[in-house]
Amino acid sequence: MIDEGEPIVIDEDNIPKRVMMKVTHNLTKIEKEQRILRRHESDREVFEEVFDKSTLMILYHIMNTGIFSILNGVVASGKESRVYWGVTDKNKNVAVKIYLITCVEFKNRLQYIVDDPRFNSVKKGMRNIVKLWARKEFKNLRTAYNAEIPVPKPIYVKDNVLVTQFIGEDGVHAPTLNVCEVSQKYYTEILEIISKLYKAKLVHADLSEYNIFLHNNKIMLFDFGSAVHIAHPNAEQFLIRDISNINRFFNKKGFDVYELKRAMEMVKKD
Repeated sequence: MIDEGEPIVIDEDNIPKRVMMKVTHNLTKIEKEQRILRRHESDREVFEEVFDKSTLMILYHIMNTGIFSILNGVVASGKESRVYWGVTDKNKNVAVKIYLITCVEFKNRLQYIVDDPRFNSVKKGMRNIVKLWARKEFKNLRTAYNAEIPVPKPIYVKDNVLVTQFIGEDGVHAPTLNVCEVSQKYYTEILEIISKLYKAKLVHADLSEYNIFLHNNKIMLFDFGSAVHIAHPNAEQFLIRDISNINRFFNKKGFDVYELKRAMEMVKKD
């Protein structure tokens, strides 16, 4: 596993202008081919919001060090980030998640960072908050992965770019639980995963049918930016919300679910 390692210092003046132009050209081509933003006059502004100069330099470094060599099209798009399909020299797929530096939504995410004992201080400024959020998701994924919890393997993080294992095939991510045929066994499996996560001293804090993959008939949790240490003062409330969301989903599908109190006891049991 590639860890964060030492801070990467990229000397912009030493990056050949033709290389930066090539990276920019390739990424612009990706956007056009995907036809994600072509219908609006703000297309270029949105592109620059994702691929600002700093992000381009980080992507240049990552490609240059071989973490992945090809960046294909958009896999998923949200208010806070966009996920791209990357391919390594060995033809292995990776997910490249780029957090939007200018996204104001991150101001609402401070409740998941402040009071988490793993992060003692938060520097002012949106860029610093976004960088911390990316590092936090990497750390959460690494903790879960090392505890043998089914999550995408974390590979690398730098500033606002996170690289993980790609869950899916040929650039198409695995289906999320909300669009899958589900059964009672998946409910039980998810509660067991939540319990295992709790034993690893983490609460997902944003769990629902929309951030659970069903890949090869196996449950896999993702989107761990909000996850908090169980010592966080709101960890209990977040856990209640996670379980309530899962209960709501499976109950709506017609399956038996545990009462909240019983489910909490099962999750916390030694």
